[in-house]
Amino acid sequence: MIWLVTELYGYRGQERSAFVRSCADGALPGGGIPEAAAALIARHARSAAVMDDFVRRWDQESRLTPYPDAETFGVVQDVGIPASR
Repeated sequence: MIWLVTELYGYRGQERSAFVRSCADGALPGGGIPEAAAALIARHARSAAVMDDFVRRWDQESRLTPYPDAETFGVVQDVGIPASR
């Protein structure tokens, strides 16, 4: 989903992270993009924001940054992705 935001809006780095976070917080993607793309961004923004934060912390703060298991599990359940059995 991050690549789609980059491709459609040209956002990179902090600007892209801020956009994804705003969509995760409920803002609807606009800007005249195709409806299907906007729906995909809106649906997956929360999981993308969780992973974006994790990767940023892992890369810039510590390689010992714990994987966000609980957050990830909650997000995928909210969008209808079944958990592993």
